[in-house]
Amino acid sequence: MRHVASLGGLVVALWAGTSAAGGWRGYAAASTGFVLDHTSGVRAMGGAVQVYVGAETPFGLSLGVVGEGAETWGATIQGQQLQLDYRSLGLELRLRFLRDGGVNPWVGLRVAQSRSTPLTFDDLGSVPRRMLHDGLSTAVRLGLDTWLGEHLGITASTAWQWCDVRVDSSESPSLDACAKPLHSILIGPTVRF
Repeated sequence: MRHVASLGGLVVALWAGTSAAGGWRGYAAASTGFVLDHTSGVRAMGGAVQVYVGAETPFGLSLGVVGEGAETWGATIQGQQLQLDYRSLGLELRLRFLRDGGVNPWVGLRVAQSRSTPLTFDDLGSVPRRMLHDGLSTAVRLGLDTWLGEHLGITASTAWQWCDVRVDSSESPSLDACAKPLHSILIGPTVRF
């Protein structure tokens, strides 16, 4: 409990350094990087792209539209390499700290509609096929913007994403289960206006 209070105090202290004098701002970013699956036996990894456009209040709180896509490859089973891929489109709420400085850390929460098409095996386990899954996904994000001037910068972010990829349960084929969280690391240019 003490660690939660300390983390909360750090968030409040950083946010207190945010100036309300800057007014409303807009942000647009395009990032690329990779996705890692650390937590399941599939051990998928691959490339990802993301686009974000949002508006920010004078207090550093912003809401934007975010689109993301990834194509990953994992473990080889029966000579076939598993594939996990997804596309998502949704909303992201960001809280930016120290927004008047040259480096702005931020935290974000994304809720999106995801469409995944993992490569799975049939009931006999021999013929791979694409399965289509639509569902709600969420992500917790941490990022850092470094400004090269007043309007142009570089964004680096990391996220833990849940349910972007859904997999069939082997015990009950009709039951969809969420995949373990995927970890993404992205970097790219950002513009503020």
